[in-house]
Amino acid sequence: MENSQGALDNSSVRESVDGANWENIQMQQDKELATKQLQDANGVKSSLLTVNGKVYDVAPFLDLHPGGPDLIAEHLNGKDVGRLMKGLDEPGAHAHSKAAMKMLQQFLLKDLTEKRVEEPQKSEKKFQVDLTKPLVPQVGYLGKDYDEWVHTPIISKESPRFFESDFLESFTRSEWWTIPLVWGPLVLWLEIRALKLGVPLEKLLPAMLLGYGMWSILEYFLHRFLFHMKANTYWTATAHYLLHGFHHKHPMDSRRIVFPPAFATPIVFLTWLFVKAIFPDGFSHCVFGGVMLGYIVYDLTHYFLHFGNGFTHQLRHMKRYHLNHHFKVQTEGFGVTSEVWDWVFRTLPANYRSELFRKDK
Repeated sequence: MENSQGALDNSSVRESVDGANWENIQMQQDKELATKQLQDANGVKSSLLTVNGKVYDVAPFLDLHPGGPDLIAEHLNGKDVGRLMKGLDEPGAHAHSKAAMKMLQQFLLKDLTEKRVEEPQKSEKKFQVDLTKPLVPQVGYLGKDYDEWVHTPIISKESPRFFESDFLESFTRSEWWTIPLVWGPLVLWLEIRALKLGVPLEKLLPAMLLGYGMWSILEYFLHRFLFHMKANTYWTATAHYLLHGFHHKHPMDSRRIVFPPAFATPIVFLTWLFVKAIFPDGFSHCVFGGVMLGYIVYDLTHYFLHFGNGFTHQLRHMKRYHLNHHFKVQTEGFGVTSEVWDWVFRTLPANYRSELFRKDK
C-alpha cells in the first residue's frame, strides 16, 4: 500500500473505487499532501479536523479554543465532527454558533501561499472591507453590518494597517513591556509623593488596595459600556473599532493587545482628576497609585491570557473564561482579571455559572 517514500500506492486502491469517487479521493489526497509538504517546509505542524466532509487545519486555533485544546485534539485526524459541532451525537456537546462556523472557514485547506482575505459578502449591496488597505477609514461604512463583521475574528498573527499616515500608525502598536516601563515609574513616584505629603507608612498599603479595587470596577465598566458600546453609524463604528473592535477582529495581533500609552493617557488623566476630587492630597496620590498598579496588572494579564500557557488551574480557567468572551458570547464575561463584577451585575456567561470554581479533571 505504501512505496519507499511512504506515499500511498494508488494501484491497489483504485481497483476497488469507481472513477468519480477515485477522482475525489485523489484530489483530496493531493491537496492534503501539498499542504503538509508546505507546512513541513515552513516548520508548521498541521492539525487536521474534518467537518461535513471538508478538511481544516486548525493548528493556529488550538490554544484559542474556549474549551481548551484537548477538546479539539481528541477529534483530530479522525471521524467527521460535523454533527458534533451541531450539538448532536455526544452528551454535553453544544451547537456552535453561526459566527464559529464562519470563522472555521479560515482554516479550510488551500494553497497557504495565498494571502488571507475575507470572502466577499453574498449581497453586492453590502460594503466589503478590503483587508489590504487601512481599515479605520473603512469600517464605518459597514453600518448595521459592523457588529457581525467585527465579531467574526480573523485568527492570524498579521497586524493590519489602521491608517495611511505612518505618523498615526506609529501610535497604534505597543509592545507588552511598555506598560510596566511607562506606568511603573508613575506608581513609584505617586507612593513616594504620598509619603512626602504626610501619609503614614502604615496607611500606604490600605490606600493602595482601595485604589486597586477602584480599578477593578473601572475595568469592568470600561469594558462593558465603552469597549462594547452599540455601533451602527459611521462614527460610532469607527470609534468602537479604534477602542476595542480591532481586538475582537484580530485577537492574535500581539502588538495591539495592550493599550498604547498615547491612547491611554487621556483616560489616565481623567481618572486622576476623579480620584483627586474625592481624596485629599497625599491620599489621592496613594490611591491613584493603586489604580495604576491595577491597570498594569490588567494589561499584562490580558496579554498573558492570549499568548501564555496557564501553568495553574486558576490561570487556565481565566484563559478559558476570556476566550469564551471572544469566541462564544461577546455580551457577557467582561471581567479580565476578576469575575466578581460579572457575578454582581449578572453578566456571568451561562456556561460558567455552575462551573466557575470546578477543578480540571
